[in-house]
Amino acid sequence: MRTVGVLISSISISLFSFLQPAGPQETAPPTGVLYPVRTDTPPTIDGVLEEALWQEAPFVTDFRTWMPDFGQEMVGETRTYMAYDGSNLFFAFHALDPEPQNIKAAVTERDNIRRDDWVAINLDSFNDQQALYAFYVNPLGIQGDTRYAGGQEDPNVDLVWFSEGRIDDSGYTVEIQIPLKSIRFSEGDTVRMGVIFERFISRQREAGTFPPLDPAKGESWLTQMMPMVFAGLRSEQVAELLPAWTYSNRKAQDQGKLVTEEDRGEFSLTGKYGLTSDLILDGTYNPDFSQVEADASQVDVNLRYQLYFPEKRAFFREGGEHFAVGGTGASGLDPVNSIVYTRTIVDPIVGAKVTGKIGAKDFLASIYAVDELSPAPGSDEPDYAHVPILRYKRALDEDSYIGAIYSGREAGDHYNRVGGVDGLIRLGSASTLAYHGILSSTGEDSESAGESGRALG
Repeated sequence: MRTVGVLISSISISLFSFLQPAGPQETAPPTGVLYPVRTDTPPTIDGVLEEALWQEAPFVTDFRTWMPDFGQEMVGETRTYMAYDGSNLFFAFHALDPEPQNIKAAVTERDNIRRDDWVAINLDSFNDQQALYAFYVNPLGIQGDTRYAGGQEDPNVDLVWFSEGRIDDSGYTVEIQIPLKSIRFSEGDTVRMGVIFERFISRQREAGTFPPLDPAKGESWLTQMMPMVFAGLRSEQVAELLPAWTYSNRKAQDQGKLVTEEDRGEFSLTGKYGLTSDLILDGTYNPDFSQVEADASQVDVNLRYQLYFPEKRAFFREGGEHFAVGGTGASGLDPVNSIVYTRTIVDPIVGAKVTGKIGAKDFLASIYAVDELSPAPGSDEPDYAHVPILRYKRALDEDSYIGAIYSGREAGDHYNRVGGVDGLIRLGSASTLAYHGILSSTGEDSESAGESGRALG
């Protein structure tokens, strides 16, 4: 049986005219460039701003609200300090608060702080207006991080970085250390990144930024970043190798005796290598994902579409933002949530992935994996599915881009192939047009159709 489907949909226009503030209308992001200070003595990340570095480092303080209104002074002053060395970026926040006893902060799990007070660094590490890292820290130093690209935010990145915070009589202080090897950037004698610093005061439901957001542009963050310039940043060579040995022994009771049903060990290997400072190769052989945290429970009654679980396996997460397709996943009612869903790769035997930039404006993300399937009825030998995925994007002016994508799954006579084009066009300061056109094709062997409960694609 063969089916062919064509989908040309989800042309969406985001207009922010309804976000016009009730207060001043002429607040615009200040022009200028930030120059963090270079240091040979990195600070101790303890949440206490006593080092001489923070007395010498440049800081910004003119935070203005974007919620609930644009352009208002925040309840408390915020100072953000900037520094770096050859291996790290350093930031410190001094968040003043007239009611420090009402600061909301909890010792909680990572990525669960958005209802607390917090400060954040929104970092466009390539300064190309295509994607950003967001680093959130609450007053006790608890972290959260996300990756934003293609109009979608991924909260599952879990980068390696360090933070600490302390509450005092004046408010709270936070120190942050971001290792350069945890982010991707273009190295050089002069490196420009874009940044927006942010603060949220929970009890007031008040959020503000530096530089202030332009109400005419609404929440178009990528086009309102302030340049931040570093001298002589060099990326460290990324090279990781993680061998593992997993042993399993299973016994069952048979006539009052324990009988061994399984007794085996398996070797696995996962590695990462930086081809350039912004192009990464990942590889894996027989990976063991048993230690990845379990999925949160979801109700599966009376659903029009199948359940969608977030990807938590590190091998598939890095660079996953590049697989986001324009005009998809904007809401829970969107029938096209995502073109690439790596959770269908359940038990890969081997896998390879290349993600990053291949030019000043060109992005590449590709995955190839061989997925082991359950044996067919009457057979002890497992079947295999081959999964190729290829994504290309080219940046245009501001945050606009055009792209193409292909995702396939081949298992014997069964196949599912999806391909198409997408993009985002900035129509004006506060409006964008996101679009995609997708072609899908599915084929099955009629003799074996219905004999297996495994869904392809």
